[in-house]
This record gives sequence, C-alpha cells and structure tokens, in this order.
Amino acid sequence: MKNISTKVGNLDDRFGEFEEVLKRSVTLPKPRPDAVARQQIPLMPEVFYGRDDLVEEISQFLVKRETSHVCILGPGGMGKTSVSLAVVESSLIQDRFPRGNCVWVPCIGATSPSLFLETLYVQLQVPGDKQVTLEKIITELSISSDPRLLILDNFETPWNAPGGSQKQVGDILRMLAKLDHIAMLVTMRGNNPPCYNAIKWQSKNIEPTDEESSLRIFHDINPSSKIDADLARLLGVLGHMPFAVTLMARLAEDAHSTAKDLLAAWSESGPTLLSDNPEKSMNRSISLSVDSDLVQQNPNAVQLLAILSLLPAGTTKENLRWWAPSLTTATIISATATLSKAGLLHNRIKDYLWDQIYLACCQFVLEHACRYNEPGFSKNWKVLAAEDTNIQSILFVPSTTLHQNLSDKTIEALIAFCWYRDDTKPDPELAQYAVTAAKAYGIDCYIASAVWCLGDTYYYIGKYDLSYDLFQKAYQLFNSLPNADPKWQRLSGLCGVDLVTAAGFLVADKDAVVSLALEVEEKCAGLPDDIRGQSLVCVGAALSRATRHQEALSYLDQGGTLLRVARNARKLAGACMIISVVHYKECRFLEALDAIGEAWKLAEMTDVPALQANVAGQFCLTLFSVDRDAEAWNYLEIYLTKARHIGNLNDIADALEYMGYGYLRQGDYKNAYSAYEAAGRQYISSRYRWVEQICKENMARIKQKLADPNSVVGFYRPVNDIDKSPFYLFEQSPAGNVSLSNL
Repeated sequence: MKNISTKVGNLDDRFGEFEEVLKRSVTLPKPRPDAVARQQIPLMPEVFYGRDDLVEEISQFLVKRETSHVCILGPGGMGKTSVSLAVVESSLIQDRFPRGNCVWVPCIGATSPSLFLETLYVQLQVPGDKQVTLEKIITELSISSDPRLLILDNFETPWNAPGGSQKQVGDILRMLAKLDHIAMLVTMRGNNPPCYNAIKWQSKNIEPTDEESSLRIFHDINPSSKIDADLARLLGVLGHMPFAVTLMARLAEDAHSTAKDLLAAWSESGPTLLSDNPEKSMNRSISLSVDSDLVQQNPNAVQLLAILSLLPAGTTKENLRWWAPSLTTATIISATATLSKAGLLHNRIKDYLWDQIYLACCQFVLEHACRYNEPGFSKNWKVLAAEDTNIQSILFVPSTTLHQNLSDKTIEALIAFCWYRDDTKPDPELAQYAVTAAKAYGIDCYIASAVWCLGDTYYYIGKYDLSYDLFQKAYQLFNSLPNADPKWQRLSGLCGVDLVTAAGFLVADKDAVVSLALEVEEKCAGLPDDIRGQSLVCVGAALSRATRHQEALSYLDQGGTLLRVARNARKLAGACMIISVVHYKECRFLEALDAIGEAWKLAEMTDVPALQANVAGQFCLTLFSVDRDAEAWNYLEIYLTKARHIGNLNDIADALEYMGYGYLRQGDYKNAYSAYEAAGRQYISSRYRWVEQICKENMARIKQKLADPNSVVGFYRPVNDIDKSPFYLFEQSPAGNVSLSNL
C-alpha cells in the first residue's frame, strides 16, 4: 500500500496540468523534443529594391524604447519578411542590438499557443529542463537588461490558429511587451496588428513595389530582360508583388524565356508556373494568404470575397451593394471588416485565372487524396493539411457559383477532400457541401459516396442519429447501382459495415442489429479480405452489444485474422478494442489489458485521432479498474486531447467524467468537483444528457465530504465502469492493491 501511495503522490504535478485543461480548455505545452533545433536568422535577399525608406523608418522606431514595437502588415508575397531581415542588417539595429541579441522566431509552424511557446523556448535557447512554460521564457529574457530584439515572423499563424486560442497567444505577446528592454518586430498577413488595444504598435502596411523597383529586381536576376519590350506588361500582370517578380525572373533566367513567352505560360498555368519548388512557390504563398479562420468563419465575407474576385478593377464601398445584392448593408460592413483584418481586400482574380486555379486545386486534391488504410496516407494527409484552408477557399465556393464548375473531376475532388477530413478532423459543413454538389450533378454513385461520407463525419463527432439516417440512405443508393462494377460493390460493403456500427448506438433491439450485421456480412462474402474482415468484426461488435460474448469473440477473432493479413491497422485496432471490451465486461482484466494494449500499439501506427481517442478511453477505464492509476492518467490525457481535436462532445464529456473519477481516487476533491462540473456541462450538449445528473450527484457528495471529512461517502463510478457499486476512497485491501499493480 505504501508503494501505491508513493506512486499516486508522485502524480501531483501531473494532475495540476489537468486542472489547467479544465479551467482554460487548451492543449498544454508539451516537453520540448530533443530533435528541435534553433534556426539562425536568415540573410536578407541578395536582390532587394524599393524598400530603403521603409527599412530606415522601422529601424528608427526599434532603437527607441517608446516606439520599439513594430508590426509589418500586408498580404502574402509583398516582402514583409525580406523587409524585416533588411532591418536586422541595418547599422542602426546592429549597433543597438549587438550579435546574439537579435532573436529570430519563425512562427509559420506555430499552429497553437503551445507550439508558439515552444518556438520561443527553442529560439531563445532557454536552459534547464525541457518543460516549456511562459514563466521560463520571461525569466530568460529578464536575466539581463541589455536591449534584445525579437523578430516574430509569420505571426498570423499562431494569431489566427483555429480553436479559439487567440486570447492565449495574445496574453503571451502582452507579457513579452511588458519587458521594457525587449523590442519586437512582427510580420503578419492582415491589416491590423495583434492586441492593438493593449500594445502600442508602430504599424506599417506594406504595398507592392513600384514599377521601377520591380524592373530592377527582374533585371538583376535576368540581365537579358533589359531590352524586353513586354516586361512591363508581365510585371503588371504579377501586380508588382516582389515574391512573384523574383520567382518569374528566376524562371526567365533558367528557361531563357522572354516576357512574351512567360505571359503565355502564365495565361495557361497561372501560379503553378511558379511552383516547381514546393517550399518557395507561388502556390504556397497563395495557400498562406488565404489561411485565415477569420474569413472561413464569416460566410458573408467568403461570399463578398468571391464577388470581389470577379471585379478586375475592384469597386468602391458605395457600389458594393450593387455587386452584392444578396448582402445587406450590415453584412457588407461585417464582411469588409473581416476581409480587411485578413488582408484580402486587394485580391483581384480574373475569371480565366480562377477557373485555372480551381481545376489545379482539384488535381492537387486527387493526387494526394487517399484513405487511412492506403500506404501513402501518413504522408499525403499532411500535404493536404498544409493546404487545407487554401483548398477550402477554392473548392468550396458559394452555392451561386457551384453549378458551372461541376464535372466528374470536381465532384471526385470534393468527396475525396471530405474523406481526408473525415479521417483527420471531421467537418459536417464541408461534407454537406459535397452532398449538395453531388446532388446537383445528379450521378447516383457520387451521391451515394457523398452521403456516406457525411454520415461518417457525423458519426465521428458523436451525432449517431444523423449518421444512422445518412448511412441508411447511402446503403440503399449503393445497392441500387448496377452490380457490374466491383468498385461500387466494395463501397457498398463498407457502407453497410458503418450502418451496422451506427445502428448499435441507436436501435434498441440488439438482436435486430445482429441480423442486419449478418446480412451485411453475407453480402461481403465474395469481397476482398479487408472488407470481409471488417464485416466479421461488425458482427462481433453487434453480438457483444447483445451480450452474446462468446459468439462475439469467435467473429472478432476471424475478422481480426483477415484484417491482419490485409494490414489494415486501423480496423484491426478497432477489433482488438472490441475484444478488450468483451473481456472487460466479463471481468477478465488480464485478457482485456492484453487486447487493449495491442489495440493501442496499432492505433499509434495510424494518424487517425478518432481511433486513438476511442482506444485511449477504453485503455484508461481498464487501467483504473485494476488500480494502475499512473498509466490511466497518461491515456486519459490522450483521450481528452484527441476528443477535443475531433469535437466529439460525447467523448469530451466521458473523458472529463473519468478525470473527476481519477481525482476522487487521488483524494483531490477540489479538482474532482471541477472535473465533474465541466463534464456535466458537456453532457448537457451530448447524446447522454442523463449522465449530467450523475455528475451533479457526485458534486453534491463531494460537498458533503468536504463539509465532514470523517463521513463515509460513496461516489458513482464512470458510467462505463463494469463495477456498479459505489466508490469509497481507499476501499481496496493492501493485498489486492499489490496484486493488481503487478498486472
């Protein structure tokens, strides 16, 4: 018992982190991996014209303490980073901030507050242990009062990160701004600096270079262009954007092309012409330009941006009401404000260019789209994720322009993108858009695929009623297709498996679910082992819900064998998890742990957060049941984090309830109360609203215990716990604890 108490006591620091999760609902900073390396400040571009006055002005601001917070704003491709690097190399800055006192902080990969903190931590080379905290960063910056300059490049990434984390990022920035000896130079896409009410910024909105500077850039890179009569026209087409001008000049030099040749190529290919290098390409710049949650969360802004993109010469605010008759004055004001914040009001895309970009985007999606069980998934989903927002802004256009773009290619791209999101971060709005497009196109096989995808999307965010109805419709559509094409037979089988899974949550008659599962399994008998294995597992799952456990294990073993041969790690992990659940229900904890351990190893091999959440949740419950609390908390953290990422309210509530139970087992009644309170709020919006009352009952009993510490109070265990008896703290005998801890 002493050994167990020591282990539990050592968890105090760890549990403090979970308290912060409850209070702030953010993913906590992770320990800094050894592999992360500090990046040196890049050198300014070799070719750099048209910005001398701006560089001088910014340098003057930074060397004075009262004006030492500068933000360079503007759309992508304008040279914000180049200007900041030129500022760093200026003599004024070099004198004020000697070698080592200019700190480069590349924020393009900082997609969350924790990653932003980690980037600061690494770039500042904070000594000591690897636990990243803001306090350590502030301490490091406060050690010396010597002036230091932080260059926060591409700050729009953490500032506009999804998940409502802007306040946390803003709080970090405000803490840095409070240090008088710390100057900050921020570059970001947009028209307004961050925290502008709290931080006194010197803001500079960067504009395209003038024609003379653009010509000098082009001539320096491609000297033969000095006599090219078409060059000015080419630069005009590029909008005098320094990045585009530089890429085009390099292409002209390498390919020995004239401006006329390049104009023709640009007309044919658009930005793809300047995208041979994936890391330094026009397509990547466009991707970053439209990567703004501000725009995506405001449908009126998206619509207005689409309208503006059809006006080559732009328009005035007064005339916007004529071009956008479907928008009211209020929505136009809101939409223009959003576009202004995102720095997108000057985007001008001609019709022919838009069509080219749209088709290129479809091709990009189709070349990288694959499902979780295909060999290239781990690589390809990350490629799509890097361009996610860009793809959404191009493919998921307003419904008013939907029909003119429909073709087999565009519908397949929409559905493929939605399946990628289903496997990584389900989004019902995107999947519903694909359904609308497929129905408008009118081809049954595409409608069936899109409806199935929408059903799967709702399933993974815990809306089983909607998913069940959609699975039924999709399954009926698949079964109505001609049987000649093996592709649709395979998809029909897989859709049937999903239908059975959803039915298990909704259909009260569990024997009827078993009958449906056997019907689907029979239809899959002649299909490949992968699908046949999944159908056997779905029968096993249905039998398990009908408490026919021995029969369930037989089907699960058969299905698992086929899935192992097919190397379908995701579905095999699911099979192992169901086997673990069966053993758990039978109180065979050793067998349950073996099965869930194998399920977790397989789940780790995938990049599917929904699967990892489910397995981690079952692992957590099983470990708590055998008093292995330290390990249970590890998987509980994973469970809650993954559930939040997906947005599954059922799982979030379940994880928070486990957290309350975990704190009870530790004797930490205060944190247990907070956890049950948070779980109750989540359960109200979930499918399992009745569990809120259990959480409230436990909260009341915690109050009773706190009021009278000597009272004997029993608590409800988690609803999924096989043990339905009340939980009393330290109720197990020492011998029982020692025995279970050795499992």
